[in-house]
Amino acid sequence: MNNWIKRNFWTVFCGIFAFVGAIMGIAFTSTMFNRYQLRSEGIRTEGEVIDVNYSGKGGSSPTVSFITERGETITHNPGVYTNPPEFSVDDRVTLWYHPDNPRNLSLEGADTWVVPLITGIFFLVFGGIGFGGLLNRYFTQKRRAWLWQYGTPIDVPFTEVRYNTSLKVNGDSPFVITGQWHDKTTNKVYTFESDNIWYDPTPFVGDGRLLRVMIDPANPARYVMDTAFLPEAGN
Repeated sequence: MNNWIKRNFWTVFCGIFAFVGAIMGIAFTSTMFNRYQLRSEGIRTEGEVIDVNYSGKGGSSPTVSFITERGETITHNPGVYTNPPEFSVDDRVTLWYHPDNPRNLSLEGADTWVVPLITGIFFLVFGGIGFGGLLNRYFTQKRRAWLWQYGTPIDVPFTEVRYNTSLKVNGDSPFVITGQWHDKTTNKVYTFESDNIWYDPTPFVGDGRLLRVMIDPANPARYVMDTAFLPEAGN
């Protein structure tokens, strides 16, 4: 299982972010719809601030009491803290409540926009990273499949094995095999890297080995290296 996670680290990473982003997107949509429904179909009235709760960081959240059209007294604290305080005791506050469920309500002010703002930001950040990363992985796999089928094979000399220090899983970084190719038609030098390898492949490459690389003939910077000659990691 640990080896599978290492091989699929970026897919798992992006998947987690996409999942959190999706949850935040659902919360954002649900909250916005509820606020809209209350404003358009709910009952508008006024309540009175009867208490103000303070957080350890100086924020405040009002406790509001109001009477419904049926004569029921409802006390509500939205749990949304603002700094500086938005309301004081005895302030009158406009609110909207659902006629069949008066505890489903929205206060004028921060209670209207704070939760949608927070869930919306989380949706954009986590969803952008997660879904963007998954899309990138999808198109990368499509490009690799195209290269395996239509790419031009070339054999390039092995240059070195090195750590890919840009990635760490459980404190370990993978290895990559590199090779270098001189395109004499354009007089350009290209350096090719393998996919991440989670063990030291040095004993299997050695000096003088040629590495098979499939390149896009129109753009050799698009490539995939063949490492099928390496044994599979056992753990």
